[in-house]
Amino acid sequence: MLERYRQRLSPAVKYWIFLLGIVGLIFAVIFASFIASYLNQEPADRLVVAELFPKLVAFPFFGALVLVMVIGTLVRWLFLDYIIPILRMAEQTRLITVANPEYRVSVKGAPEVLALAAVINESAATYQTLREEVDARIEVANLALKAERNRFAALLSELPHGVVVCNSEGQILLYNRKAQHLLEEAAPTAEYRQQPVGAGIGLGRSIFGLLDREPIAHALELMAHTLRRSQVKPALGLMTKLCGERFIRVNMAPVTAPDEEPPLLSGFVLTLEDITGEIAADNERDYRLQRVIDAVQHSLGELNKQMTMVCALPGIGSAVCYQHRQGVEHLTTALEKHLALARELYTRQRLDFATRENVLGETLLLILQKELRQRFPLQADAGIASNCWLQIDSYAIVQMVTHLAGWLVAEHGVARIDLQLAAVSEELAALTVAWQEPLAESALRNWAESPLFIDSEGRTDTPQSIAAGHGGQISPVVGDDGRCRALRIALLVALTEEVEGWRSQVAPRPVYYEFDLFHQPGQKALGHLPLRKLTYVVFDTETTGLDPAGGDEIIQIGAVRVVNNRLRNEESFDQLVNPQRPVPESSVQIHGIAPELLKSQPPIARVLPQFHQFVGNAVLVAHNAAFDMKMLQIKEAACGVRFDQPVLDTLLLSSIVHPHQEGHSLDTIAARLNVTIVGRHTALGDALATAEVLLKLIPLLEAQGVVTLNDALTASARSPYVKIKY
Repeated sequence: MLERYRQRLSPAVKYWIFLLGIVGLIFAVIFASFIASYLNQEPADRLVVAELFPKLVAFPFFGALVLVMVIGTLVRWLFLDYIIPILRMAEQTRLITVANPEYRVSVKGAPEVLALAAVINESAATYQTLREEVDARIEVANLALKAERNRFAALLSELPHGVVVCNSEGQILLYNRKAQHLLEEAAPTAEYRQQPVGAGIGLGRSIFGLLDREPIAHALELMAHTLRRSQVKPALGLMTKLCGERFIRVNMAPVTAPDEEPPLLSGFVLTLEDITGEIAADNERDYRLQRVIDAVQHSLGELNKQMTMVCALPGIGSAVCYQHRQGVEHLTTALEKHLALARELYTRQRLDFATRENVLGETLLLILQKELRQRFPLQADAGIASNCWLQIDSYAIVQMVTHLAGWLVAEHGVARIDLQLAAVSEELAALTVAWQEPLAESALRNWAESPLFIDSEGRTDTPQSIAAGHGGQISPVVGDDGRCRALRIALLVALTEEVEGWRSQVAPRPVYYEFDLFHQPGQKALGHLPLRKLTYVVFDTETTGLDPAGGDEIIQIGAVRVVNNRLRNEESFDQLVNPQRPVPESSVQIHGIAPELLKSQPPIARVLPQFHQFVGNAVLVAHNAAFDMKMLQIKEAACGVRFDQPVLDTLLLSSIVHPHQEGHSLDTIAARLNVTIVGRHTALGDALATAEVLLKLIPLLEAQGVVTLNDALTASARSPYVKIKY
């Protein structure tokens, strides 16, 4: 503890502590010498000393002061020529070895210190030469790897379907251009058609911001249980999702952790297919076919009517009429059978529109049991009489049973539910939901016909229609007393386990990827995550002035994403903002944004929610973040957003790693770390430079023991620059 406290002391504080210690020691020695001499005298001599003391004490006192001045001067010279230059050399040497090999030590001090600096610079030159040789070899290997990766990336980008790879928590690790096109076009858009780049899909962002969480979470649980049983299930038809006005068919496959037995689910792959046109064509075909069927049906009725009228005319024999009428009835009956079959086929096709997967009966019961226990205050038990496979839309079945449980708990006070699954034939299995409280059969039939899902066109799916779509029906189980204590749901049986031989052993090469996120913990533990493993959004704002509380407004927001210690230039945010107030000429001279460029841009009320969506759960980073965060926070209430993410400031981080260096402006830090700023005083240009500075500061922070986000926030709070407020 004492050692850590000593390390936090600045050289100036140490100097004064050292000097005051010497002064105190000198005066203590003089005072102790007087006391000892006095006590060692005879009583008569003590009287003489007491008389002479006022005349003698001034000389030792002034001598001590002279000695203190001399020692203070020597100590100050020692600090200025040795201690402080050595501290600066230590910081500059670490800068060479960690962030900028081209940097050279430059200090002022004693000849011995300068000689040491020369030796360090010679070693730095040798280190740089060796590093350049190693980097050259690495570059050759990277070029070969990049060529291979580009070939695979080209193949992936040309696939007709979108591909998204996520870790088990839903963070996006990979996506191709087709997926980006599908999801960003399908996502709801603002009134303004000018969308900032990167406002939709992005590495490290959550897929649940683009697709519904519940079906994906359900499918993840289903696949995890399947993998634990070592069952082969490489793919899962998940759902047909309505995103905005577009239909996206989503299929899902697991990604398993290597060298694990049984395999553990570490992520999943989604393939996306736009079927909007297909559905529109099917609907149009169904509509026209239905009209044809109705027209033919109507014509058959009219034909029978006309035949009856003809037979009623005078002069037509009854035998001849009967013969012709029989022939017409035979033909119309055959046509009606064909029409009924056509109706049944198209009705079945419509009910089969939702994708199904093969699910083990035990898996379905376990998921139902878990859902019921978590969502309702009741006891749920499950038993299985036949370990069969079911061909079902498991998400719809789970939603239907949980809806039934909620109705039973809320309306009839049911406290216990028993689930039972048994095969009743080669084609059907029965899922029985039982309870103790007796109910009227009519109440259950009313529930079975009540709406459960309502689609975008207002069509309803009832529990009975969902069961019918699975080739079965819902039947109340009536007891001897005429009351119901159970409900039976018939489900279609899959004859065999779903097995597919396709599983590529070659890892796909993405267009945008970050595979290390497979190993990243949940977002709840951000504070304990290493700085290298965090997802950052580094941003900057350009404003009409430097007084946020005085009415100055944001005129540009620029940001870029950093994922797993890598700068993602392709995932950036750059948007001009209409400040709805004049822009001073003095500000224009700094950022170069002419007021006429801002008149056609969206206001901050439109831009800030888009930026908030782009940030997601990432850590915010800015240079002199107090100013930029103040500009954002002033607008939070009016824009309906809140930026409560952790914030790091590169100005504070620089003062932590280089407390003895002069200057911590963005230009000074960039020059020290060999970062080139392109587009200075533009929001995106400054954000990109700040991001590169951050990446070079992280290893310097780690060298000082600042490894996690909590470490960085704690260290930042000790910076002398943290007192700056806006």
